[in-house]
Amino acid sequence: MIPSEHKIQSVSEQKIVVFTDLDGTLLDHNTYSFSPAIPALQVLAARSIPVIPVTSKTLAELRPLMSVLGLKGSAIAENGAVIKRGDDSIDCAGSRSKLLSCLANLPFEIRSAMRCFCDMSAAEIATETGLDEAEAALAAQREATEPFLWGGDETELAALADALTASDFRLTQGGRFYHIIPPRDKAAAIEVLLAQKTPRPQTWALGDGPNDTAMLLAADRGALIANPHSDAKNLLPDGHQLYLSAKTGPAGWRDAIAAFLGSDFG
Repeated sequence: MIPSEHKIQSVSEQKIVVFTDLDGTLLDHNTYSFSPAIPALQVLAARSIPVIPVTSKTLAELRPLMSVLGLKGSAIAENGAVIKRGDDSIDCAGSRSKLLSCLANLPFEIRSAMRCFCDMSAAEIATETGLDEAEAALAAQREATEPFLWGGDETELAALADALTASDFRLTQGGRFYHIIPPRDKAAAIEVLLAQKTPRPQTWALGDGPNDTAMLLAADRGALIANPHSDAKNLLPDGHQLYLSAKTGPAGWRDAIAAFLGSDFG
């Protein structure tokens, strides 16, 4: 993290990049609308501040969505496992076949408590996510990770985490699903993306789930967007300096960007 005196520089004094989660953050958790955030997106675009999605969504989902949101360039998908650079080159941190093999080798009592995307049809994914079937089919096109619903207890969940670690995977919790990911999370993916940026830009990060906290705490300015279904706030260390939004979803996103810019959008 850069020294605190640098954090008060205006947007005209230092290059800024905004990294944002999507579901429950820039997008409404239920409707996937981003209307309340449009004024903030417009101001950022006018000031040439790029917005880079950092999401559990797949690249197949992100490509049309970025067009709708008016975003261009880099993107981080599947909770950090997949990076699309501005030149459209892809950096994938994991192997889908290795992940499926890991799932197949889990003890029966653990695997039977999991309802993974690979266990569901597009119609079933649509029911669980609120997406339509075409969007759900895009969500199923995963390259390195697997979302799942959990039906077991805490002891079994801990055993699952241990089994995944032994196979070089990790367990993380999003705003709606648990996720199996390779050992590169959102925060680490941001570091990969920024590794060759000189000078290093100031980073702003916004998210709403436990899988976002590492990137929020690593950013120069971080915002935890309110989520009534997530306990991410309980994971924050004492003395953290994150912005905590009062509103949920894109309305909270808009308020956080306004606070970071030191201006109101009216």
